[in-house]
Amino acid sequence: MAEHIILCGYLGICSCYDCRYRRIPLWLLRLGIGMGFLYAAVMLLTGRIVWQMALAGAAPGTVMLLYSRLSQEKLGWADGLMVLVAGLVQQWERCTAEVLAACFFTFLAALLLLLSGKGSKSTKIPFAPFFLAAVLILGMMDMVLGNGGKL
Repeated sequence: MAEHIILCGYLGICSCYDCRYRRIPLWLLRLGIGMGFLYAAVMLLTGRIVWQMALAGAAPGTVMLLYSRLSQEKLGWADGLMVLVAGLVQQWERCTAEVLAACFFTFLAALLLLLSGKGSKSTKIPFAPFFLAAVLILGMMDMVLGNGGKL
């Protein structure tokens, strides 16, 4: 539970930067990655996870980083690093569900902007706030459904 609150705080700060400046500072991403690796290391050393789980947790962020590279950064690399942090703290299934939910929320926002005439196909939309919303909504669903952090 505490790691979820810390993750949401981190994503909240990333969201503020992403909305205001359309970028997330490198120092903030480095801090998050360091904390994520530290958390994963503690979980490995205490036997709560095995190394394959930690490696799998990094998969959603790694896939996003590859997509960012292949798409000439249509999806920002900072978004991939932010998801990498979330994946190090959570199981890969949970992180993947959050990324998919965030993509859906981003799609809805883009659709609303296009339909309202306030956006075009070249309008840039920050991803971090939608990822934060997905983390919060899935976290609340866990609390309500009593899944204990599992989807």
